[in-house]
Amino acid sequence: MGGDDIQAFVDEEIFLASSARNRWHAEYLGCAYRAAVELATAQVDRNPLIVLKADLWNECLGGTRDIVGHFQEKGTFRFFGLDLLYLVCVQGSSRVPTMPVVQADIRALPFRTGSFDAVLDLSTLDHLPEVGVAQAIGEYRRVLRDSGALLLIFWQRNFVIRQRLFLKELFGRREKLGQHYLARTYVKAKLGRGLVVVREFAAGSLLIPPQRLTSLLLGRLPAGALMRLLAWLVPIERSSVARPLLKHIAGLYGIVALRRRNRDGSLEGGKALDKPADTGWALGTSLERP
Repeated sequence: MGGDDIQAFVDEEIFLASSARNRWHAEYLGCAYRAAVELATAQVDRNPLIVLKADLWNECLGGTRDIVGHFQEKGTFRFFGLDLLYLVCVQGSSRVPTMPVVQADIRALPFRTGSFDAVLDLSTLDHLPEVGVAQAIGEYRRVLRDSGALLLIFWQRNFVIRQRLFLKELFGRREKLGQHYLARTYVKAKLGRGLVVVREFAAGSLLIPPQRLTSLLLGRLPAGALMRLLAWLVPIERSSVARPLLKHIAGLYGIVALRRRNRDGSLEGGKALDKPADTGWALGTSLERP
């Protein structure tokens, strides 16, 4: 996908998010992501938190999906942004100019070991094949400080999603380019060394088919009524009571894990070798053209 294609895709997403019929989608993801970030960062007792946002797509689109801009206003977070695409980096940086931005791959993070109090991955991991998932999680673990929090939200491969993919293949409809659906058990297994799961939750229960019917119904709601609906729904999705059911039908799944060490200094769950502390760039490296 070239630069013009990416720009056209971004412009289309911004247009859709601003339209009355599709406003609910941006509002829904914004509410769900903000609630998940609050849940994850509450696990870390530091102020301010040094936070890595592992993709800038939400910031690129702005509006209610601008996660960094929303939390930066509170003054309790210092964000660093990263994205694979230069155009997305530029647009994300222009929307949140106080955030240092780096163009890089999450499988090879250009930051020193133990740089961050929290790492936020909001549906970035699911754009990698399984071997890449393991590499990215290893990098997230490396750049986290001890007791730092990792938030993962990804499209999951559950019962409803498998049926959806089967029907799309049956009717010859292509899946979005680069989109993968990850098994919860696989992702949790890759967290094994040094990352301890403290919370799990479902999300995206409104993102499953029939999307057109959902858009038709929610797109007609006044803004106030939509926000009241989301304020009721999102806490239910995060609750442990609803998770046994929603994990089989919701589109997205969330995991919060903490980086912990044993008393002997080894990472909890087994010994893991970190890269030397002098590898990678210092925090604050500015965005440069490739």
